[in-house]
Amino acid sequence: MAATDRIIAAGAVVTRSGASETEFLLVYREFRDDWTFPKGKVDPGEHLLTAAVREVREETGMAVELGVPLPTQTYEVEGRVKDSHYWVAKRLAGEFVPNDEVTEIAWLPLAQAKAKLTYKHDREVLEAASNAIPTIPLIILRHTQSVKRVEWLLGSDALSEVDTSRPLTSVGKMQANSLVGALAAYDVSALHSSDSRRCRDTVGPYATGRSLAVTLEKTISEEQHRVKPENAMARVMELAEKSCALVICTHRPVLPTVMDALSSIFTVENETKKSFDSAFTPGTMVVYHRDAANLRHVVAVERHQN
Repeated sequence: MAATDRIIAAGAVVTRSGASETEFLLVYREFRDDWTFPKGKVDPGEHLLTAAVREVREETGMAVELGVPLPTQTYEVEGRVKDSHYWVAKRLAGEFVPNDEVTEIAWLPLAQAKAKLTYKHDREVLEAASNAIPTIPLIILRHTQSVKRVEWLLGSDALSEVDTSRPLTSVGKMQANSLVGALAAYDVSALHSSDSRRCRDTVGPYATGRSLAVTLEKTISEEQHRVKPENAMARVMELAEKSCALVICTHRPVLPTVMDALSSIFTVENETKKSFDSAFTPGTMVVYHRDAANLRHVVAVERHQN
């Protein structure tokens, strides 16, 4: 079966503090007569993270903040393979109103939620969510697609323009806009960017939407990194210790140094060869879910291409 035939869905296991233990949100879909988690199909061109948050809001009326990824469930639906991607999520606000998709919800402790779920594969996701710990994300982001260096230098203003002012392409601008929902899903509150225009403009839409300042980091620009890579490494290690949800946006040539810095201070559960892989396509982001109680301990790593 071709990859294009697959159904891609996203959702979340939403949690809240109950009277005596954590409670999990289940939804009842009358048209399917099942109890499951809020989720739905990813729209064409929509970021997976954006879709997860949107589906929760549409089905439950609740705004959420995503935490660690949960096991992806793959199964067949009406002759097609479906991949359902989940994250643990914290309820922020909003109240449920019955709608066309969901007619009833239930907040239940683990044992009751497990018993009420209709599908076996959902119980695996619930079990993983019940073991999730509080985390704070650190996101490494390569700037989105920019005008090619040669094209920029051959432009009419080549003598007056420097590479740091090279802009994003129209595709790059679309990619930057698509990152807004993805970064919002993790409630990113701090933006650190190379001072080059293409990096500033990558995080710019999110900064504008959230009324956030962008901290410009000369040490992680291509030009400064070429001269003193050790300064870039030291700065990344410093930023990795910050206890807030933050983004570091930089360039392809700087990424190997960034990953060397992180690999020197982070310990990663279930580490793989790609945990610190420095090969990023434009707009790719890698999310390090740091243990809130020990920022050098990474609970999970996820990679999202734009």
